[in-house]
Amino acid sequence: MAINEVNNSAAILDQYRTPTQTENKDNELGKNAFLELMVAQLNNQNPLEPTDNQAFVAQLAQFSSVEGLDNLNDTAESLATQFTSNAALQASSLVGQSVIVEGNTTGLLTSGGVVSGFTDVPAATGDMVLTIESASGQTLEQISLGSKDAGAMSVRWDGYNLMVDGDIVDIDRSKMNLDQYYRDENGDVVLDDNGDPIENVYPPGQYVFKLSGTIAGESEQLDMQMSSRVDSVTMNAGGEVTLNLTGGERANLDQIKQILDA
Repeated sequence: MAINEVNNSAAILDQYRTPTQTENKDNELGKNAFLELMVAQLNNQNPLEPTDNQAFVAQLAQFSSVEGLDNLNDTAESLATQFTSNAALQASSLVGQSVIVEGNTTGLLTSGGVVSGFTDVPAATGDMVLTIESASGQTLEQISLGSKDAGAMSVRWDGYNLMVDGDIVDIDRSKMNLDQYYRDENGDVVLDDNGDPIENVYPPGQYVFKLSGTIAGESEQLDMQMSSRVDSVTMNAGGEVTLNLTGGERANLDQIKQILDA
């Protein structure tokens, strides 16, 4: 009986492939090709010099390793797909929401909405003053906030009322630069249907919050990140999610400092 020598692995493997099987174009040996190669080796071994048991066991161990790596790759790809899907779902739920992102120093006040600012106070701070500026840098109001311990600090403003860390700040309207009540072209206070004067508020637009205070006897300026609305979400080919903010700014999910309810 003629003994075929295993000189050409590709030629031998062709005996065991079905018509639907194709060559591995990326030149990688997967678990199926590895198993086919082992079967071909057994079918074409010399019966007078059969494959050594230890060598065969070693080949089985190699096959097990190849299969394990193949399954690990499939699991990793599945987890990556799930992570991308979860990130996209999380990001899509933010559309229409206001968020505070790292590095955004200008906030948008919408009609009937609020504009928010966030900062980390590094140490106990006294004589804190919040300066509200227009987008062009004009100082509109300076409001005293007293003292604050170290930690996160949130400021919310609707153009009229001011809230710090959830508490409404008592503002003396007579000391504000904006006239307390609406007035007509003659300078007379405008009344509502009940005969009460209509409170004057700052209009919708872009605003900047600046915070200053005294830390250990030294005057300090504290950076504030401002809120912006998420208009849409973009996902690139690599699965990275980008938030498109009002005003043309963009941010990644890991840049979000706060998610606001309005």
